[in-house]
Amino acid sequence: MIYKTEEIRHWLALSSIPNIGIVGLLETASLLNTSLNAITSLHREQLLDLGWSSEQIACLSEPHPFTELCERWLNTEANRYIITYECDAYPEQLKAISQAPLILYVHGDYTLLKAPQLAVVGSRHPSVSGLNSTQKIVEQVSRRSSLAITSGLALGIDAQSHKVALASGAPSIAVLGNGIDVVYPKRHASLYKEMIEKGLLVSEFPPSVLPNPKLFPRRNRIISGLSLGTLVAEARIKSGSLVSAKYAMEQGREVFAIPGNIENPLAKGCHHLLKQGAKLVEDAQDIFDELNLYPAKLEQKQGTKKNANQCLASPSLLDSVKTASTCDASNASSDEMAISSEACTHNQVLAAIDFDVTPIDVIAKRSGKPISILLTELLEYELRGLVASTSEGYLKLRA
Repeated sequence: MIYKTEEIRHWLALSSIPNIGIVGLLETASLLNTSLNAITSLHREQLLDLGWSSEQIACLSEPHPFTELCERWLNTEANRYIITYECDAYPEQLKAISQAPLILYVHGDYTLLKAPQLAVVGSRHPSVSGLNSTQKIVEQVSRRSSLAITSGLALGIDAQSHKVALASGAPSIAVLGNGIDVVYPKRHASLYKEMIEKGLLVSEFPPSVLPNPKLFPRRNRIISGLSLGTLVAEARIKSGSLVSAKYAMEQGREVFAIPGNIENPLAKGCHHLLKQGAKLVEDAQDIFDELNLYPAKLEQKQGTKKNANQCLASPSLLDSVKTASTCDASNASSDEMAISSEACTHNQVLAAIDFDVTPIDVIAKRSGKPISILLTELLEYELRGLVASTSEGYLKLRA
């Protein structure tokens, strides 16, 4: 781990060099028989001889704009750390991927980085059945094994995974797609704080870097890279969750999927993965069997690791990012924007109905609305083709 300003500057400089990445840096260090950290002290001629460009070499000596921010963040509060690729605390599991991050900013119990982990990902707008399935599996994993639950602190399945793990007394790790000090989405402020107290926050992005669509796929490779396997709970075909699953496959890690109702569009991503060879999961034992985790091993808090064989392309760390001081409100996500109370009410009712038959009293309990009002709204939805009524209740026809 690093604490000094000069060390921070060195590693930030390495992370900002264009068109080289961790593979090129390791090759340079190997050819010159030096460490990654010492590359910033090499002579210009040595690097030119290895094919470095003048632009790349200039990055090593230019003042880095994030240095002061990183130092201030590091020294403001306890349990904050900057862990580099050469630190003992850097997880070997993550080093095995081809584009491992040079720097990890962590807040909380950093020892969890080396714990055996299961990634759990899924839709930001899951169905009730998707949330229930996630809760069931994560509770079983948390209570019957030493696996830490790793996810992305996003809305929906991510948040459900973190909350259930922490409530079960299990460790949980959140990998952020923005700066380590940025709470996103804002409604997760209390969960963010709880993760610091009981688990761990991780990011490869320096303090003050705001969320950006380009950053989330890079976050996903770390989620899968830290983990022995990735469980997809509910997802559409084109979604970030399937990006995480793709990374896991390329990294040589296991991929698990929870099946769903064939009429549910959020189940199609999982069904696609199952057709591609993912392990079907009905309960935690399916995961334990695939990872070769047995009771004796679980009691000893041991995990297994697979060899990685992948080739991921990843841009340099600080491309296309904006700091809090330069980003305006126009960059706010739709998740953070207000929605009308009418739309919110309709979403609550539809979200309370499964793609399987859902009794009216269950819909009332989930939505918090009296049955007399629900019957009128459900009739409207039935006429619009959103739901269908049966003698036992209602079922959702489309999202």
